[in-house]
Amino acid sequence: MKLLKTIIVAIGLHSCALFGADFFPLQEGNTWTYREPATGQTFNVRVGQPVTVAGHLYYDLIGYTDTDLQVRIEETFGALVYWDGLRNQEFLLTSFEQFEGGHWLAPFRPCPLQDGQGQLKLGNHDGPAGPIVGVLEIQYRAIGCADVGPLQEQYADHLGMLRRVVSTIAGPRTFDLIAARVGNITIDAAPSASFSVSLGPTTGAGPVLATFRLHVNSKLPLTLSFSSGQEYDFVLKDSAGTTLWKWSASQTFLQALHQRIVADEWSATVEIPWPTTSAGVLQPGDYTVEAVVTNANPVPFAATVPVTIATPSTSGRHRPPVRQGN
Repeated sequence: MKLLKTIIVAIGLHSCALFGADFFPLQEGNTWTYREPATGQTFNVRVGQPVTVAGHLYYDLIGYTDTDLQVRIEETFGALVYWDGLRNQEFLLTSFEQFEGGHWLAPFRPCPLQDGQGQLKLGNHDGPAGPIVGVLEIQYRAIGCADVGPLQEQYADHLGMLRRVVSTIAGPRTFDLIAARVGNITIDAAPSASFSVSLGPTTGAGPVLATFRLHVNSKLPLTLSFSSGQEYDFVLKDSAGTTLWKWSASQTFLQALHQRIVADEWSATVEIPWPTTSAGVLQPGDYTVEAVVTNANPVPFAATVPVTIATPSTSGRHRPPVRQGN
């Protein structure tokens, strides 16, 4: 505790702190989701259960650093501190003091020798959750780690972290807040989309056309990441759930990472070779057609449509599409 107080007092004597601000609201169940628009990569931060240690209430903090920690907000200067059980004391994790006269050690970041500095000038946040003016900016520097670790973070009072810019081999990547639940505050700035699958007429003995549609319902485009050349799949199953046909089984895909950006709507249509009887008509029975986007993003897109093929003496019919997922 003595080490922590020394650091905080040294910063506090030279800062123009935003006293009373709460830049990291700690309440069980608080969650934040961040997204990098170019790759679609996301990460989540969550506040878990509280526990009393050495007379103070700490909360489990998951996802903020590489290691899950027990943290609290220090009362005097509002710094985020963590409890070190091995050394039986608490240490500084993140300082929210505006002080450009020195740096504070930033532990548990990817680079072992990482430090931070709160900026005197407040900034503006222009991400999906913005615009938000008067945000605190922290600049980080790394010694001996050129392509790993945070470069910058933005924090808003009563909301928490809004942005994290990290260094990578491919250059800086910016993760912006797209969703959060902070106490009674809910933020949902992520691109939203609807997904459906429909069928053409199921009459005669020819193939049946199946079409999926992915419609973006926001002004922000949706970035989909794929681990290969395959972007979607269609599957025909019988009433027992047995796969009768799969579109990708007869396809060849380039094994390369790529992305698709959907600004409005994306659709694809394939021909499904429906089972037929010896008389050359569609095989009667109950079936299911499934369509799925094979993206590597956390949010999957999938939908099904049930189909009933009547006896050969009558025409086939299909029910309206059943929409599932997002």
